[in-house]
Amino acid sequence: MKKIKKSVWLPAVIFIYFICMTCYFAPELIRTHQTTRLITVSVVELIVLTALYFFLKKREEIK
Repeated sequence: MKKIKKSVWLPAVIFIYFICMTCYFAPELIRTHQTTRLITVSVVELIVLTALYFFLKKREEIK
């Protein structure tokens, strides 16, 4: 069985958590007209996940 690299599974787990939290909090944020907050947090989260992926990938290449 092939081992899944940490640069793949860790961002994937955090992304699944992000999707769950968005589904949980989005309706209330939209209802209270805080869509800008929802979009801003989502974009920042995706940027952080992308940076984490590339950071871990670079670290794996060094090892």
